[in-house]
Amino acid sequence: MKKLKRSIHFLLVSLTCSSFLLTFQACSTDDDIEATTEEFDDSNFETIDWTTTTHSSEVDPNMDEVFDNNTVKKLEIVITESRWQSMLDNMTETYGAFGVGVNSESADTEEGSIFVPSEVFYNGLEWYRVGVSFNGNSSLQSSWQNGILKLSFKLDFDFFGEEYPQIDKQRFYGFKNLNLKNNFDNKSILQENGNTDTYSNSVHVAFYKVYIDHGDGAEYFGLYTLVQELDENV
Repeated sequence: MKKLKRSIHFLLVSLTCSSFLLTFQACSTDDDIEATTEEFDDSNFETIDWTTTTHSSEVDPNMDEVFDNNTVKKLEIVITESRWQSMLDNMTETYGAFGVGVNSESADTEEGSIFVPSEVFYNGLEWYRVGVSFNGNSSLQSSWQNGILKLSFKLDFDFFGEEYPQIDKQRFYGFKNLNLKNNFDNKSILQENGNTDTYSNSVHVAFYKVYIDHGDGAEYFGLYTLVQELDENV
């Protein structure tokens, strides 16, 4: 009888422990799923590199700093993996699969490429939540469909100013918008420089080495021509 009681007691304890373990595992699984599906909130940050001269809209555009033709400067753009993927998905929706050849159908580009937040690094300083998008029309489509990932970019330093109040009216040495041309089908990479004559040198250009970090570390994308935006500064 004692052995029977002990066996029943052991069975009850085992069932209780098993129930507890199953409940704990179920809760843990639910928590894990919620953590992986929850959107990342990146609104809490400090603009520690911000100065009036480099980041604010209170100064005139610094042509000598941004468009110095005597040196080849460096820009690094950091984009999260998910945001980079959303840019690629948008390109696929607009132009078809990457590297499949020229599509005879004209792409619907009325809305243009999407902008995503990025961080831009230059000369040891950081610019925050900069709007970045792929840029161009026929050249962008041709590059994509020919399997060339060295695409042109547009940088808008205040695109997300309403979403992130810390960067309201953010500028890059006085510039709100800048264009990085990939010099597609231009082996001499001098075409943009030559085009400045059309505007009597009112549009400035310069060469930059561009690195993109979209989740796996900085990757050298190539030599780009930085072109001044035709906006209120011109």
